[in-house]
Amino acid sequence: MRTENALKYTIDTILTVALGYKIDCDVYNYSEKNIEIVLENENINFLICETDDFQELLEGKLNLSSVSAFDNYSKIPVVKMNGEENLYKRSESKITINFDLISLPFILLSGLDEYLSEERDEYDRFPYENSICKKYDLAKLPLTDEYAMLLRKIIQVECPDIDIRPRSFTITPTHDIDDIYRFTGPFKAVKSILGQLVNTGNIREVLLAFRFLIQCFSDKRKDPYFKGIEKLLEDSRANGLKSVFFFMAGNSSAFDSGYDIYDENLKEVFRKIDASGMTSGIHPGFYTFRDIDVLNEQIRRVTGATEKRITHSRQHYLRFDRRKTFENLEEAGIQTDYTMGFAEEEGFKCGTSHEFHPYDLKNDRPYKIKEKPLIAMDVTLSMYKKYSVSDANKILETLSERIKRTGGDFIILWHNAYVYREVEFYNKVYLEFLKKSI
Repeated sequence: MRTENALKYTIDTILTVALGYKIDCDVYNYSEKNIEIVLENENINFLICETDDFQELLEGKLNLSSVSAFDNYSKIPVVKMNGEENLYKRSESKITINFDLISLPFILLSGLDEYLSEERDEYDRFPYENSICKKYDLAKLPLTDEYAMLLRKIIQVECPDIDIRPRSFTITPTHDIDDIYRFTGPFKAVKSILGQLVNTGNIREVLLAFRFLIQCFSDKRKDPYFKGIEKLLEDSRANGLKSVFFFMAGNSSAFDSGYDIYDENLKEVFRKIDASGMTSGIHPGFYTFRDIDVLNEQIRRVTGATEKRITHSRQHYLRFDRRKTFENLEEAGIQTDYTMGFAEEEGFKCGTSHEFHPYDLKNDRPYKIKEKPLIAMDVTLSMYKKYSVSDANKILETLSERIKRTGGDFIILWHNAYVYREVEFYNKVYLEFLKKSI
């Protein structure tokens, strides 16, 4: 599992975060206990836990130690090697890192725990409960980025000639457009509104829904889901942010609305997105994550509707097969994916908030496709975790602080369906987050 290629990939990814740019390094020595690289004429030796300990680590059974973060913000978990207390030691020939900064990031970045597991939830997703994030309580900690900052600190002291270009914190709002209209007929409209009343008991929002319904009789563009798309675009523009909108193009199913991607009203939306310098991507349907033929057909439809090359993607329901989906997306021409997050838990599924190349465990090489990991989404906060407005604000602030310290990108997902259906959450959580964080 931890081949030389895999370890070299992990070091490359950590170094890219540490330095702020991609830099070439060569492997000087590799064994079961270490991997030594040459970086700008400096030898850096990374100690790694042995195979038995790595297996225990993967199973969540290895006891971890802790050290202070690079800025003493908190304690972070580490695998200490040979009982060493100092982060590193310097000799005439090399720098030796005394903690294993490679094995945990490799598991997180490659999704090795997910790749090896047969556990799936009702939607055929790898559950948070079975993840290494849960086993070591890592979800709220960008561990890969924290390790990168420790390495940056060492390089600043010991290798002052190596250029460091710290990245700035960014926010990227993303929006899965699961449906473009809420009210497509009298029966569906009444069922939707009554369901909302039963589920939330929020009379004010139910009355707002009735008002939208009446307006829709004369103009479908006044439908709350359609207006939600425009509202998301306007609010990103007002806050100087560039959203990515993911549109569906699948046939109707129990999990896919099957809306018409060629709908006349969407043409103006595509134009506005393009004029604002934002991005239209694809939200591949429920049954695409293992089926490249269905995926290709849906990409073809979105390409035709937007008249743009489609290179950005996020899977519907976050359904993903680490053994197949990246391969299919890459073959279909997708360049950047945004799926890597847990539906039921906000935070850092991959241990990072930085863009990275996922790892092809079958072929022992990085994929060409890039991943922008999902940090938080609306339904996680309001439905899965059932946070209050106050608690949701606190968790977003905590995650934001941790990303700012490491110069990452906060990828947040807000659906157009939850702009006018959860108005308080939209205004007091999402919009407040955008305003506070820029």
